[in-house]
Amino acid sequence: MKSEQLSNAAPELWQSLPNVPGVYLMKASDGTVIYVGKAIRLRTRVRSYFGDTGKPKLAVGSREKSAHALTSQMMRYVTEIDYIVTETEVEALILENNLIKAHQPRYNVKLKDDKRYPYLCVTVNEPFPRIYVTRKAENDGARYFGPFVHVRSTRQTLKQLTKLFPIRTCTLPLTETGNKYRVCLDYHIGRCPGPCANKIDVPDYDEIVRKVCQFLSGNTDAVVKELTTQMEAAAEALDFETAAKYRDTLKDVQQAITTQSLDTVSAADEDVIGIAARTDIACVQLLRVRDGKLLEREHYYLNDADPESLATALNAFISQYYQNAVFVPKTVVLPMLIESMELIEDWLSEKRGSRVGLHVPRAGRLRKLQSLASKNAEVLLTQREQNVVYSSGVEPALVELQELLALKHPLRRIEAYDISNLGDRFAVGSMVVLEDGKPSSGEYRRFKIRTVAGQNDFAMMQEVITRRFRRALANDEKFNKLPDLILIDGGKGQLSAAQTVIKTFAASSLPDIPMIALAKRIEEIFVPGKSEPIVLREDNPTLHMIQRLRDEAHRFAVTYHRRLRQKSLSVSVLDEIPNLGPKRKQALLQHFGSIEAIREAGLDSLLSVKGIPRSVAENIRKHL
Repeated sequence: MKSEQLSNAAPELWQSLPNVPGVYLMKASDGTVIYVGKAIRLRTRVRSYFGDTGKPKLAVGSREKSAHALTSQMMRYVTEIDYIVTETEVEALILENNLIKAHQPRYNVKLKDDKRYPYLCVTVNEPFPRIYVTRKAENDGARYFGPFVHVRSTRQTLKQLTKLFPIRTCTLPLTETGNKYRVCLDYHIGRCPGPCANKIDVPDYDEIVRKVCQFLSGNTDAVVKELTTQMEAAAEALDFETAAKYRDTLKDVQQAITTQSLDTVSAADEDVIGIAARTDIACVQLLRVRDGKLLEREHYYLNDADPESLATALNAFISQYYQNAVFVPKTVVLPMLIESMELIEDWLSEKRGSRVGLHVPRAGRLRKLQSLASKNAEVLLTQREQNVVYSSGVEPALVELQELLALKHPLRRIEAYDISNLGDRFAVGSMVVLEDGKPSSGEYRRFKIRTVAGQNDFAMMQEVITRRFRRALANDEKFNKLPDLILIDGGKGQLSAAQTVIKTFAASSLPDIPMIALAKRIEEIFVPGKSEPIVLREDNPTLHMIQRLRDEAHRFAVTYHRRLRQKSLSVSVLDEIPNLGPKRKQALLQHFGSIEAIREAGLDSLLSVKGIPRSVAENIRKHL
């Protein structure tokens, strides 16, 4: 079975993707997410799933092994590819993990032990909060920061933080007062203020915890400023060793932690909205955050939007989108203030059944999420401008071919013709059809050559073209669709022969249909009226499309030719002999090798063949 029969995936699935970090979601025809992947460059990564011809890579037999075979099996069902742009590869990694857990895609490897990325937990629900590394984040009143990509870097972060901010890491059950434990080594090396032995009171300790949470939340400016001040003060005092310590500590901490705007543990349900506009159209990107995790995105285009008044367009979107929304989150994050904020909040609160807030963040996690939404909106709008052919469903190679041939009308339908024969026997012709860049097998037609004697490919091509358009003039339903372009398999001779027929029909009532021919030797494209052929680069997608169409016409013709030849071989003079069935014919042919040898065989030789009785042997002698 050929690969194009196994998948509806098309080259435009990857060609329109931006080449930036992000996550891609491969979907089946029913919209089910069957695979989630991450990429440093989305277009390059998704492109790797397709072959040089733009078709999905499919395994052949059992030659592809393990993951490759599974990927090829998956590509049979991919009909849509969605994506979410991220700021960094690390964010893409975390988002990929979230989406896999949310969608449970069929072709993703899923960890059976549910291993999670590490977090840093600050137990703010205790009198003297402690900090520790955990893989399980719960809604237990503590604050969780992360996730982080590597456990090693997470523990390094913890180590550096306790140098900067002496916070306890032990598991002692401390109370606000009356703690009478012995201090440990961390106290003596300055990594814990000793709350276990009443060395610090709750307010002073809470200030340390506040700075830890502030730093881990991504609001590092105040901490960096304080460290910089201490470093500069040490340098002015000529205490270069201390200054170097502050410098190295600051550098280590900044490199070790990477706060993730995509995944902050909480029970929050949020819709994060970004917007971008060009001339009279705007794109709104909506990120759905559920239980604190970004799980889905949607985008919408707004017509007649004024780029100078995005707040008005945003107001209109919110009113229309949430009018029929099934679920309204607790928080809606906006890129800017809009009119009637309080009125819209009251309306959404009534729909939700509890208080809903419209929030325009200035810093922190929500600000990063909102910037991500706006960036995705910009990418989608830019993509829409630069790749109009994709959004309209037109194959880009068709547009390029139309421009190469200087045609006024788009190439919605292309018909390709080929001839297959063996000398003057079993000559046939084929017609295959490409509609909107995709094969239309229901429109394929085949012809048995009737009027041409001998091996004359030019005359055979003329017969096929004549019969095809004669039936079109007769309003035959199987031939009533006319092509926008005709592709002939061959060179100048075949093209000229076909053009003669088309001009004859054009003189009557059919339009003068443009034609080209593709020669196999060096893949030259011949155009009527031009002495020099068009030669495209070997990696040109337009050439690949023409080659695929030419090869499909050849395949269809050869298949029909072989069928006729095999049918003829099964009918011979042996079929006319009484009581000589298929098994006896096969036995005779295996024993003698040919009809001529059977004809020359004597009666005794025929009787020596297993299964041939005397009566049948005599009939063979009589008829041959």
